[in-house]
Order: sequence, then C-alpha cells, then structure tokens
Amino acid sequence: MFKHIPPVKYYFSRNKEFLRQIYRLTGFYPRNISIFKIAFTHKSASIQFDNDKYINNERLEYLGDAILAAVIADYLFSYFPFKKEGFLTKMRARIVSREQLNEIALKLGFQQLVVSQMKINGTKNIYGNAFEALIGAIYIDKGYKKTKKFIISRIIKKHININDLILVDSDYKSQLIEFAQKNKLEIQFDDSEADITEQNSPTFISKVILNGQILGTGTGTSKKEAQQNASREALGKVLDI
Repeated sequence: MFKHIPPVKYYFSRNKEFLRQIYRLTGFYPRNISIFKIAFTHKSASIQFDNDKYINNERLEYLGDAILAAVIADYLFSYFPFKKEGFLTKMRARIVSREQLNEIALKLGFQQLVVSQMKINGTKNIYGNAFEALIGAIYIDKGYKKTKKFIISRIIKKHININDLILVDSDYKSQLIEFAQKNKLEIQFDDSEADITEQNSPTFISKVILNGQILGTGTGTSKKEAQQNASREALGKVLDI
C-alpha cells in the first residue's frame, strides 16, 4: 500500500531538513520519506488519497504498537532470565504505558514533528501515538532487525530505567485484587487497629489473605495505607518481584 502513496511535499517544504530530523532521531536516513511523514500526521490533518480515502498515522500506530510490544517482551525475557510471567507482563505494561510513551516522545522532540489541525494543549497522547506510528514506519522501511536495534539502543537504553520501573509506586491493592480475580482466588483483608503511638496517632495493621493463606502484612497511619503495604508484600510473593 505505502509504495503507492504520493510524496507529501506540502506538509514539509524542506524534505532535506525533515530527512536530517529523522536521521537525528533514528540514526539512519529513510528509503521512503512519505511513510515517515505519515507517521507524524494526526487524524485531524489526514492526507486525501484516491478520492474519498484519507491517510493518517492510525494504521502505522496499530502496527508500531504490536512491534514495540514484541521487542519489549523479547528484551525483558532476556534481561530477567528467571522472573515469572506475571512480573514480565507488568514490566512490559509499564514500559509501553501511554504516559511513558508520551514522555519519551516529548523528550525526542515530537512536538516539532507532529502535524495536526487541532490544539494539542493537554492532549499529549498525540505524541505517544505518533511514537508508535514511527515504530511502524521504521518496521516497514527497514525491517524488524533495525527496528529492534532502534528501540533497544535509542529508546530503552537512553530513556528507560528498568530498575526504577521495578520500584514504581502504584495502587498495589487494585493490582492484587485484579490478580485474584484473574486467577479465581478468594481475597480478604483483615484489618485491625494497634495501640496509640507516642504521637497519639493510631496505627493500623492489615493482613492480606489469599485462598485462606496470609501472604502479606502491612502497617500504616490509616487503614488504606496499611492495606496498600500489605498488598505490596503479597504482590512481591505472587509476582516474584
């Protein structure tokens, strides 16, 4: 399909400058410049093609999303040779999260490349979507091997701290409940209040019981904090963190 797309000269009056931008971004010059221009074309600025057909980066985004997930899965499988499936799945989700991709895209300067006919103020997902579309364009233009090299060398190693992602704070209780539901396990929280501390603040104790077995115990100045700490301990066991 893409080899039949005409050059999109009116969006980038200086093709040489766009080629230099792609080179600075990826480390190579594209064979088919039109694919890369489409990767940065938001739906609101769709290019008309063949009468009533319009082209934008949504199809490339779909492709790039799948390629990115595959490369990340492969990388994590090798990086953590002894971690379980649950841990690897969670780490991949954190790396390819919309928030993470938006942040990476902004660091790479996508705000100077994305073409849109709408105000992007506060709509940072446009940049994350364009990032996935760029992955799709690289895959079409250069193949899987070079796409994988780009993702690992220019994205993971430069913009993602794997060790920090392991320690990302989140809603551990929700994650644990989701895990229990997915695996059809019964989950309970046994909450109690301990003695008043020296600062006259109550201390709460929470125990997570999964299928009748206590998997985590946590304390906190509120019941919510105690449950989160207990859930974190339990997740560390069931996901092998």
